[in-house]
Amino acid sequence: MSEVEPIRVGIVGVGNVLNQYLDKIAVHPDVRIVALADVNAEAVKGRAQQYGIDKALTPDELLDDPEVELVLNLTPPKLHAPVSLQAIAAGKHVLSEKPFATSLAEAQQVLEAARAAGVHAGSAPTTFLGSGMQTSRKLIDDGWIGQPVAAFGSFACRGYEHWHPNVDPFYSPGAGPMLDIGPYLITNLVNFFGPVQRVSASTPRSSQTRPRPTGDGGYEGVIDIQTPTHVTGSIDFESGAVATVIVSWDVWNHNLPHLEIYGTSGSIAAPNPDHFSGAPVLRRGEPGDLALDMTPPGGGDWRQTPITHRDDAYRGIGLAEFGHAIRTGVEPRTGGQFAYHVLEVLLAFEASSTQGRHVDVDSTCERPRPLPSVGPHEPYRFD
Repeated sequence: MSEVEPIRVGIVGVGNVLNQYLDKIAVHPDVRIVALADVNAEAVKGRAQQYGIDKALTPDELLDDPEVELVLNLTPPKLHAPVSLQAIAAGKHVLSEKPFATSLAEAQQVLEAARAAGVHAGSAPTTFLGSGMQTSRKLIDDGWIGQPVAAFGSFACRGYEHWHPNVDPFYSPGAGPMLDIGPYLITNLVNFFGPVQRVSASTPRSSQTRPRPTGDGGYEGVIDIQTPTHVTGSIDFESGAVATVIVSWDVWNHNLPHLEIYGTSGSIAAPNPDHFSGAPVLRRGEPGDLALDMTPPGGGDWRQTPITHRDDAYRGIGLAEFGHAIRTGVEPRTGGQFAYHVLEVLLAFEASSTQGRHVDVDSTCERPRPLPSVGPHEPYRFD
């Protein structure tokens, strides 16, 4: 039995990511999807039929609908801030896909508008609420690796043009690998270590254009590359910990871990931070690690740990947590100050490379509260 009345959600944008929110939304009884909207009338009608949702609307109609309390903003990144501002002007709470905005000025507008309207604004990614990352967080908080001092995170591939049907926005200003896939790393690192103090980075691009695949193994025309495609740098946290980050669309293949956390007594290999499930692997410090030539990779006593949270959350957990916070009068874990801070860190990488120096991060945020542990068949809890 749900403890609060379900939050009534209207979703703007019915593209590729919609199914990742709705396929498992039934595990979150605190959420009720009441409407979908898109500028493509045919697409929104088909998606509404697919998920059994009565209202297939235009964006303006959704924003005017008094039944909608919370807008989930799944529009393209350059529209995140404008659509969020429209939702706030309509008196709605709004949770946006990542990134929160494409500039700090836009993000500040969203925060100020939400504050003035008395509504909440926040942003994905919410994978830090999934079982893999919450279990990793619990291992850190419970002292299994001692004092956390460092981390390494990476996402690297050859780019999206080989599979994505609309790739040009990914290579446009305000996009690129750091703002597209980097949020998963940075959000989870802030969840583990708390707020960031400064960033130092290099952000090259391997070419000004790329061949445009035709889908049948050939190429025709080019894609203009208007954003860095390889980002590497270091993060200093207010806690004293440091992290090394590599995010790239210039890499054919690699053998890098997605996310590892290193402490004074051991290490954690966390699951893929783009996923909601998976179990971290724990390695406590061993005498063999003290030698100059330490235990080789894969050796020693690495142990897969039992997960401490349900592992069927998927992206709907962000809606459920956000709605529960609204109902209970607390700040969402995915709230505006957290989203703004993560965005400032993401943008600091290119700023550091352009300026040739460390870049201080002016904002701060509260380290998100951990979720209570629940068994595989117990209801999700957000208190």
